[in-house]
Amino acid sequence: MKNFSILLLFFILGKSVAFAQTSYQSHYVKQGETVFSISQKYNISEEEVYRLNPEVKNGLKNNTVLIIPSIVAKDTTENITFKEHKVKRKETLFSISQTYGVTVDDIKKYNKHLYSSQVKKGEKIKIPIRAVTIFSNPIPSDKGKHLETTAGKHLVEAQETKFGIAKKYGISVAELEALNPSIYGTDNLPLGSILNVPKLPIENTTINEEGYTYYTIKPKEGFYRLKVLFGVTQEEVILLNPETKDGLKEGMVVKIPKKDKVVLEETTEVATTIQVKNISIENRLTNFKTKNVVVFLPFELDKVVSDSTSLNENLISNSASLRIALDFYSGVLLAADFAKQKGISANLHVFDTNEMQSGVNALFNRKNLNGVDVVLGPLRQVQVERVAADLESKNIPVLSPLSNRQSKMYANFIQGIPSNDILEDAMISFLKENSMGKNIILIADRSKSVQQQKLQHAIPGIIIINPSEGGYLNMQGVSDKLSKNVENWVILESTKATLVNSVISGLNGLRRNNTIRLFTLDKNESYDFSEISNVHLARLGFTYPSVSKTFDYKEEHPFISAYKETYGTLPNRFAVRGFDITYDMLLRLACSESLFETNDDLMDGETTYLENKFNYKKNNQGGYYNTSVYILKYNEDLKLEEVK
Repeated sequence: MKNFSILLLFFILGKSVAFAQTSYQSHYVKQGETVFSISQKYNISEEEVYRLNPEVKNGLKNNTVLIIPSIVAKDTTENITFKEHKVKRKETLFSISQTYGVTVDDIKKYNKHLYSSQVKKGEKIKIPIRAVTIFSNPIPSDKGKHLETTAGKHLVEAQETKFGIAKKYGISVAELEALNPSIYGTDNLPLGSILNVPKLPIENTTINEEGYTYYTIKPKEGFYRLKVLFGVTQEEVILLNPETKDGLKEGMVVKIPKKDKVVLEETTEVATTIQVKNISIENRLTNFKTKNVVVFLPFELDKVVSDSTSLNENLISNSASLRIALDFYSGVLLAADFAKQKGISANLHVFDTNEMQSGVNALFNRKNLNGVDVVLGPLRQVQVERVAADLESKNIPVLSPLSNRQSKMYANFIQGIPSNDILEDAMISFLKENSMGKNIILIADRSKSVQQQKLQHAIPGIIIINPSEGGYLNMQGVSDKLSKNVENWVILESTKATLVNSVISGLNGLRRNNTIRLFTLDKNESYDFSEISNVHLARLGFTYPSVSKTFDYKEEHPFISAYKETYGTLPNRFAVRGFDITYDMLLRLACSESLFETNDDLMDGETTYLENKFNYKKNNQGGYYNTSVYILKYNEDLKLEEVK
């Protein structure tokens, strides 16, 4: 009945929005606020606050979200256009607003159901974006100067690029494109165009200044990371980039002085130009105390029926997460056995993920768990972050085994799989280091504009081909850019299966008269499209970055033999992942007093196992991330081989 009343309330609100031309905004209650102070702030009556938020009659609570009306007159002067956005997994209204450079209330204004509910995966919402004004002739310089001092507008001058304008206003290229839909997928900015920008320019900057390089800030990077990469202090960065005085944020483009100590000259790479040696740590073991390891996996024990095999079989058949958990756990168990053969004993405390609902500390207290050396899991990123947050004060390492999404970092958090940014950077480094004497062509759709910017900066002279707005690509245009005299390296950046398929098919046809090799920074689901032939990929020597490689199960290996003997079948990739990450974790725990100490002081290379390898680096804002990446290539036998 209560839920029905709430739905009815918002139905009535929806009617009032339609007929009274009233818009609504959210208000988060802060400490010390009262209904009276809130009504005064928004120039409405207390009765209106109570009518729209009847729950506050029982008192205001901090962080309660209130619905506040604001009567607005229709604005006939503002030229608003809309971009449709399909909500992705784990996106929030706030993250979407940050992507497009608008406020949360701006989005709610044109999607009124969001006043009462959260965005859902797959939902399509309207994003309001101010239209771009294009002038046929350049505006006189005096008028242009006036516009440049007007907040929210920028007049495009000769030789200006998206990269330079974004730098000027302290935003990313993606944010600039979100504010100006008409410049998606193109580097040609008409002279005299007026672009929407979020604020006044920070400084007058010329991008191609001798003695400087430019770097795009990645997620979670801070001043310490810039010092490691470029040998510059925080004070030097702020002096050259005043907008950074309040901290660095993802997508910022900062000016960096070139110094002899610079580790990377390109703006997009994460120390991948230095070759990392492969090491074995089995001969470095010094700490043979029994390890206490907590494992969180989604076993869904609340759904298990103790006396019904058929129902449990159906549960496993219908639950992908349960199947992954069981496969992963089988690898964990064998890793513990293998570690025991090295003298490392481990007590595995295994819990269903559901058992952490009341909090990990509460669970540890109930189970009388003390002296935990490491927590492995859960599998879902949001849950493993919660565990890390709960245990940060106890300095217990929490290792994320399967997710490679960028996360909120905690001092005790360890990201076990390289992020997409690290994969991209490794591939760009490989391309740059080996591009000499090659004809480099990039085919990129508008969704890959950031990657296009990275590649243009890393490989000067790269040939850019952008498909049409509808995703169509004329292969004759690609043929015209191919060289008959040298090897052609074609980089394909797209998430559209139809475009990926047509390019691969087209390049195979052009291969008869040209030497062509195909690359991508992101081997996404589009490459699994049923019409894409592995034979075509092999003929093109398709090369891409990967977090793991495929193990040849025909080879003799102690783990394969033990797995077949124990479970009567060959392991899948989740079982191998469970073994690799657990065995490496236990060996590292035995190298010193803690996992942190091993990662910080004792590792001088990467450790490699069946399908995975590990090289943990400290994040300057807390935690650790795995930087080990495979560069894989399809060979003529339709098998994958490591080229780096």
